[in-house]
Amino acid sequence: MKLLDDERQALRRRNFVMGIAAVLLLCILVSVAEFHTAPRMVRPKIGMIMRGAKDEDGWNKVQYEGLRDAAKELGMDVIVKEHALGTISEYRQILKSFAAQGVQRVVVTWHRYPPELRELFRQYPDMEFILQTTEFSEENMLSCSTRLFEVQYLAGMIAGYQTETGIVGYVAPYPCVEVNRGLNAFAIGVKRVNPSAHIKVAWTSDWDTPERERAAVESLAMENADVLSYQQDGRTVADAAEKKGIDYIDAHQPHPEHKHCLTAVQSDWKAVYHNLLRKHVRRGRMANVNNYYWQGFLHHIVSVAPLSEWVSLRAREAIARSVRDRAKGQHLIYGGEIYDTNGVKRCDEKEILSNEYLREQMNWLVKGVEQVE
Repeated sequence: MKLLDDERQALRRRNFVMGIAAVLLLCILVSVAEFHTAPRMVRPKIGMIMRGAKDEDGWNKVQYEGLRDAAKELGMDVIVKEHALGTISEYRQILKSFAAQGVQRVVVTWHRYPPELRELFRQYPDMEFILQTTEFSEENMLSCSTRLFEVQYLAGMIAGYQTETGIVGYVAPYPCVEVNRGLNAFAIGVKRVNPSAHIKVAWTSDWDTPERERAAVESLAMENADVLSYQQDGRTVADAAEKKGIDYIDAHQPHPEHKHCLTAVQSDWKAVYHNLLRKHVRRGRMANVNNYYWQGFLHHIVSVAPLSEWVSLRAREAIARSVRDRAKGQHLIYGGEIYDTNGVKRCDEKEILSNEYLREQMNWLVKGVEQVE
């Protein structure tokens, strides 16, 4: 009788174990089935359209590397279209290709956005466009720029201290709000430390015209300019100035291999794109109330690169003081009496030009800027 009870208990244990094994096997089969049928996570894709090459020194390189590094940290992929000509038909083909690849956001690094291009962007309401401008924004277009003028002012101070001839040069594509804002800040910086200095600007008519940029440097050299800065996409001006033995302040990145590179004004584009893609994207849409992004010195977005050994002690001390004042919000570039080249007062003694004005309405040049023919 005892033997029969033992056999029954053994049978129950065996059935229990087999039941547990069956349950475990069922769980494994269900998990495997779910693994194969569940949709895989798709990494978000960011498109970038640029005029030049992504490894071309200057504007194109800093833009691409900034977006690439920010996207990598955020688990996103970047699809780049290089050497875009900027025609509407080409843009139409690019956007069609981006849409087919699942691109949701597109960074356009051009400086001009004619109405017909903006109309094309409106035809892709499910895409969001990050545009390098401060002059307009629309529902699916976010205006993105940096307050580079805040450090272009410091560059002007350096140039004002460093010049021995009293002639400071500037190379730029053409008058527009963005260019005027930076050039005016540079000129104000020069004049605040060297009131008798002359600021001469040579226009090139476009953002990337190497031949005209070299000619502009030659023209400024003939005007006896011994320090210059510029606002162009490439580094042609920097190379030409170095070759001519003219001290210069770079527009994108310092060139320590150049004897005449005093410093550079620079924007942290990785931080810009990281902030845009992380903080300003909510539930798949850009949550920017004003549809523009415009940060600068106080947000550690713009800076002056380390100064070369050739920068004078006076200039170093003045820059350090100005940086401290700016950090405290005590020094304003566009505040107090400011006149334009035609003698029109653009800012009163106790007035401060608004951000909206600086972004959209600066269609004049400050008194003291002379245009080189």
